[in-house]
Amino acid sequence: MKITANLNNYKDVSSRLYGIFFEDINFSIDGGINNNQINNPTMECFCYDFKRDFYWLYYQIFHARRRFMTRIHYTDHLRYWATSGSGSLKLGTATPIAPLNPNYMELKVDGEFVLKNLGYNGGDSTEHGGRYLRRNSTKPGVGIKEGHVYDVSVFLRNEGFEGTFECYVEDMAGNILSSVAELTIPESKGEWVKVSGSVTAKTTTMARFVAKLKGKGVLLADTWYFGDSDHWGKGDPKWSGGKMRRDLVEALRDLNPKFVRFPGGCLVEGLSLDNSFDWTITVGDVEKRGAKYNCWGERQKDRSYMQTNEIGFYEYFLLAEDLGAEPLPILNAGLACQARCDETVTEGDPEFDRRLNNILALIEYANADPSESAWAKLRADSGHLAPFNLKIIGIGNENWGETYNKNFDIMRAAVKEKYPEMEVIWTVGFDCFGHPQYEERRSLFDGKWPEVIVDDHFYRTPEWCIENASMYDSYPRERNRIFLGEYAANQTWNDKVMPNNYYSALSEGAYLTGLERNADIVVISSYAPLFSRVGGEQWKHNMINFNSLYTLKTLNYHVQQMYSNNYGPKYLLIAEPEKDGIFTSITTDDEYIYVKTCNVNRAQKDVEFSFEETKLESKATLTELYSDDDELVNTLSYYGKPEEKVVPIVSKISASESIKLTLKARSVNVLKLKIAK
Repeated sequence: MKITANLNNYKDVSSRLYGIFFEDINFSIDGGINNNQINNPTMECFCYDFKRDFYWLYYQIFHARRRFMTRIHYTDHLRYWATSGSGSLKLGTATPIAPLNPNYMELKVDGEFVLKNLGYNGGDSTEHGGRYLRRNSTKPGVGIKEGHVYDVSVFLRNEGFEGTFECYVEDMAGNILSSVAELTIPESKGEWVKVSGSVTAKTTTMARFVAKLKGKGVLLADTWYFGDSDHWGKGDPKWSGGKMRRDLVEALRDLNPKFVRFPGGCLVEGLSLDNSFDWTITVGDVEKRGAKYNCWGERQKDRSYMQTNEIGFYEYFLLAEDLGAEPLPILNAGLACQARCDETVTEGDPEFDRRLNNILALIEYANADPSESAWAKLRADSGHLAPFNLKIIGIGNENWGETYNKNFDIMRAAVKEKYPEMEVIWTVGFDCFGHPQYEERRSLFDGKWPEVIVDDHFYRTPEWCIENASMYDSYPRERNRIFLGEYAANQTWNDKVMPNNYYSALSEGAYLTGLERNADIVVISSYAPLFSRVGGEQWKHNMINFNSLYTLKTLNYHVQQMYSNNYGPKYLLIAEPEKDGIFTSITTDDEYIYVKTCNVNRAQKDVEFSFEETKLESKATLTELYSDDDELVNTLSYYGKPEEKVVPIVSKISASESIKLTLKARSVNVLKLKIAK
């Protein structure tokens, strides 16, 4: 098989095709990239359950959709904190740190009193079997590594306590596993004071956090923190708020993303309108932010999955900046998650106006001059005087129907009137081009706003991805550009769904060659979900898995990394990009030629690449990912180290105008060629 390309025969394609979608699902943020390992640090624990009525019973029997079920919301503010000794713990509300953080601990000590926190362990699932079975609620979840220093802090308000306050970590038998930090008790009464210390780990393991008080009197406590001192952004004054776990950010950095889509996903919509995401409570001083119930708590047996918002929109913007990526926030359009309920607001409702104003305020927060805007001053006060240079936003996530389209039109018009240069994304619901409902939903939108980008989503089997690699070949070029905002070679709600295996990675490699070929119209794309805590999964097929100590890069991650790091904004036109189980894409940035070729056959194939009228350097880089076991999975256990059974193999090969390769069976290959000057 011979493939011929010419650098003069190309089409321009998007330079920001590959990015990441970061949603707080699978304990991705609290319990994940949030460097703080304390579970429920601010006593803002909200929960919900289903009312045991006819619809609840129907769901239990038939596993029907939840949108018609009645939810009951309740609080359990001191959950995840255990006590022992001479004293008592109760909830305080009379003198909070801030209105958005109204609850705190009231500790009454008479001798020795101990608080313990297991950290984030993923809890227990609601299922007795199937995809998400887990029983981790009694396991320690605070990860420590030998020799590492861990910062400890808490806000205290002294109401007459005299004594000592020590913090450390221990195993479940009570053996102390770190040095002990003695925190200074504030002398002044009646004001909140942040006290800090540090401990050094004596071993590498999972542990629990301990705070021990000795003395007598009353002490108030709020906004606890325990995290590795070597966090991402350490020493950079702009990282003044939430801290991010270094190894997880480094995994994102190595993907070389061109954008970061955040914060969702269904998280944007919420279980109900009062649960929808509100970015305004996620910025400013961490101790003054508001918490929120996470809609992905449905699979939690204790019905609790909180967002502390210690990682909020300020930190999302910082992350994008540090990664060299564009921020791409998604904002609520006045509809709750339509798969979960049917709550909406529209023009004339104060709640609609609030959501519209929040969209405009976000652009102001990100881009305005601090001397002219209170929102921009809040950004500057956090440590980022310069604008974040926000250029693109999404209005709505997986919404559809007349109300959504009406709301979108109003919100888009308001954005464009004030910020005409801003790009805007419209969502087509849970659909992609070629889906049975796609054209029906597009019919309410097509012809209105040709500059608006349309957000497609899909989760399909590996076979489907291979068979549909050419799906956007037939997409009419006069229609709106596409953002493939969520996709994976897996079926989300199939009871037999598996963690990411080699076959899913291979099929995504094949599919992505078609996406590159159509990157003149599919201008942005992001895999989903991005992160998952081992033992805390809501979905199985996640790109990066982690526990409290280690990070695992799945096979799908390796395909994404191979492709996103070897891509140019010119697509070289070739005669047969898909032939006999060989899927090929060739792009260039005028310095290198990037050849991606995926062999889905169970036999090796010989391929020759010829580049007309082009001189190449004599050496090239070949990166190969292959396995003869479709079910192979790179694994990470709750306590263990990563087991990467297959990783990309990088080698140097000779290059000339014609290059012959033998593609291994079931292989994903990237060839990087230097153009001679």
